[in-house]
Amino acid sequence: MSREPSPLNLNALLLVPALVLAAGACWAVAVRQTALAAAATLTLFLVPVVFRLMTRSWYRGLVIRGLGLFFLGFNVPMLICGFFARASIGCEPGKCMGVVILGAMLAPIVGLLFTVVYWLVGRPPV
Repeated sequence: MSREPSPLNLNALLLVPALVLAAGACWAVAVRQTALAAAATLTLFLVPVVFRLMTRSWYRGLVIRGLGLFFLGFNVPMLICGFFARASIGCEPGKCMGVVILGAMLAPIVGLLFTVVYWLVGRPPV
């Protein structure tokens, strides 16, 4: 009576790299290496995201919808910062460009965040 081995759990593959990265981040904090701690923490966040994107099943239209959400997310911080720059009391026209520039700098990051979140949780249409 032989037992078949259980199928490999893909999430279990992330355990060792995640523990190593967490240990590295803790060590970097202990020796006060801020840049190394930030890099290890960011990598600890990105490893499961990239792994999920590489191992998920892709279906027709997922990439196009993700790109559409990128453009939507790209415009959100620019619209919000533009509104705050326009509505700012005591702000002369043309003097509040710092807020608008902040929106322009955040735009690609928020657009990418919209796309990645959709690709992680998006389900095929019924």
